[in-house]
Amino acid sequence: MKRVLLPALAVLSGCATYHPAPLPDAAPATKPLTTALPLTLTKLAALAVKRDPELVAARAQAGIAQAELLAAGTLPDPSLSIGVEALLSGPASMSAVAGSLVEDVSPIITRSVDVSAAKAHLLQVNAGILWQEWQVATRAELLGVALTGEAAQLTSLNRDVQALTALDQEVRAQTAAGNLTQQDVSATQTTLATLRTTLDAEEQAQVQGEAQLDALLALPSGTPVALASPDVPAIPAARRQMAIATLARRRPDLLALRYGYTEADEKLRAAIRRQFLPISLGAQGGRDTSGVVSVGPQITLSLPLFNRNRPAIKADEATRAALRAQYTASLDEARNGAEELGQSIVLLQRQTAQAGHAAAREAAIAANASHAFAAGRLDARAETNLIIAAGEREREVIQLRTQLQTAEISLAMLLGIGLPAEEEVAHQPAE
Repeated sequence: MKRVLLPALAVLSGCATYHPAPLPDAAPATKPLTTALPLTLTKLAALAVKRDPELVAARAQAGIAQAELLAAGTLPDPSLSIGVEALLSGPASMSAVAGSLVEDVSPIITRSVDVSAAKAHLLQVNAGILWQEWQVATRAELLGVALTGEAAQLTSLNRDVQALTALDQEVRAQTAAGNLTQQDVSATQTTLATLRTTLDAEEQAQVQGEAQLDALLALPSGTPVALASPDVPAIPAARRQMAIATLARRRPDLLALRYGYTEADEKLRAAIRRQFLPISLGAQGGRDTSGVVSVGPQITLSLPLFNRNRPAIKADEATRAALRAQYTASLDEARNGAEELGQSIVLLQRQTAQAGHAAAREAAIAANASHAFAAGRLDARAETNLIIAAGEREREVIQLRTQLQTAEISLAMLLGIGLPAEEEVAHQPAE
């Protein structure tokens, strides 16, 4: 008995045991930023990838895929059956004993394709996580560009409000002295009220953007994050075309679709092999009540006469065809989107340059007009219009520059510029 129990206990000692993992009752405390401020776009993107709560949950999916790969490569345990029939009466002289040892060899037949499918699934999960990280990094950069643009807009608006407030005070004083009319006061005050309304709306937009950035960085709402002036390099046309040509081998979402197609293809191979499964091999034997001992092989298999696993084969064929169509559509959409965005960037570059020249002229005119008004050679309404015109041209440049930087960042995301090649993705485990 000891000879039987000791090996059994040794085997059972290697089995897994249960350990509880209760859910927390409250969200974990957020970690403060420890990096130097102000943040560049690159540092901001890196922090977002590291701290975004949704990415933390997404990376846990890689563990599930790794477990599925382990399951695909692990053979099932053999089945042992032992029976004893006690002799109660009759001419026989002993109890009967029977036993069998059976191994399901079906997983051996499909093991290679099952492992290939599981590996492709793991690569698909890793590529999907990398694409989520890339999108989070891009979102952080876009928020950084938007917030710095809004800050520049607020600076411009506040400067115009200060200029018009000083002008309004001067107009009131001149009107009280009888040098100007009430119409001059009304024109300045109306323009100032409109400008303050625009300023309020811009401040609200900035608060919303800051809240979004705090959430992305897993910071308490209202945490200030200082941002450096964004530096977004332009993507040369030659590099853009080269990136478009190699898009299918670099963009993680397209790689994920390719790996998904490979997984479906391997599952179809497995379904075809399972036409003849399950198959079990083993041995059985025993001793009857008369003392006769016998032993022999045992085989169990399915005959592919009716079902032949056709429903599963058809389903896997349809899945593979659907993934192929989805991949083709996504690749075309990515290429067309990059081409359209490249054309928009060319237009924005020209418009930004033109608006910059116009803003410089308006600023020079407004500066000269300020001296003319102080000397009494220009009325208050004209001075008000020139201040607003110069400010609007300046804010137009800020808006166009923000749109251009947004387009450049979006194009880099669409083209996967800065991402590793497919071979690197295949060997890069999820964090």
